[in-house]
Amino acid sequence: MHTRIEMGDLATPAEQFAFWREIVCETWFGLWAERTGSGPFQATIELHGISDVQMARAHLPEHRMGRSGSEIARLSQTAYCLHHLHEGAVHGVYRGVEYEAGPGDLLLFDTAEQCDSFVISQPVKATILHVPRHLIDEQLTALNRTQVRVNGHDGVGALLTGYMALLSQTVSTLPSEAMSTASSVLCDLAVAAFRPTAPVDPDQSGIRHVRLTAARQFITNNLADPELSIGKVAAHLKVSRRYVQKLFEGTGSTFSETLVSARLDACYRALTDSWQSRRTIAEIAFAHGFNDLSWFHRCYKQRWSETPGDTRARTCGPY
Repeated sequence: MHTRIEMGDLATPAEQFAFWREIVCETWFGLWAERTGSGPFQATIELHGISDVQMARAHLPEHRMGRSGSEIARLSQTAYCLHHLHEGAVHGVYRGVEYEAGPGDLLLFDTAEQCDSFVISQPVKATILHVPRHLIDEQLTALNRTQVRVNGHDGVGALLTGYMALLSQTVSTLPSEAMSTASSVLCDLAVAAFRPTAPVDPDQSGIRHVRLTAARQFITNNLADPELSIGKVAAHLKVSRRYVQKLFEGTGSTFSETLVSARLDACYRALTDSWQSRRTIAEIAFAHGFNDLSWFHRCYKQRWSETPGDTRARTCGPY
């Protein structure tokens, strides 16, 4: 499911805010909404379904929201609502506790509970997850019920925000068979992030999956570094070298095999790109982290059953 709603498409500011209040807030979030201004209400929200989880990318102007018993009674399904703030600032009162949040912070609310206020004091850009309660409620029994905000820059919070960002960018192209796995990973990370006092199992499937994804992305971003090593990946992930080894062993390949494979894939793409036909084979190999040309040629032929020169001649012709 993919739905995009832009309040600016409606004719008047009154219509814009009325649609936001009645259709989006009351129906989807189970919230009341109010504002003091009367100018244009240029809110935008884009919804994606990820199995049973709903993801929204939202751009919201300044206004105030909350949840009372009457809004809760109208909900067809209660859920946990997880916000990751990219820009802006919010504050409010939830479970009798005041909170403030800014860029990078994560906020978790239960739509079955009243929320005194959620005030957007500076226009917000955020990614919002709507997670049905039955998916994670049992796992959150040990949650500190006064905790609303988690730092999204550190620890498991950083893993969660990184995965949300990656998923937000790729969800429109994600195959349907991968949706359930993505939803499960999100739930695992959300629970781990908001249970900081409970031991976090580093081998929990969702956390392991995200760390492996982060490790592979780090490799992709640093292929040009001939000194790229398992130690550098471990330092980036803030885990041990042994943990990184176990991550890759679980895929059936070692770290070294994964790194060489990624470099060979990148070289193959460059050699078959007509726009790069004037680059020498040596230049391409060195640009992707190989510092021994004879070894590069051996690895390349073993992988593709042809030499780099054969690949270029076959796909780009003589130059």
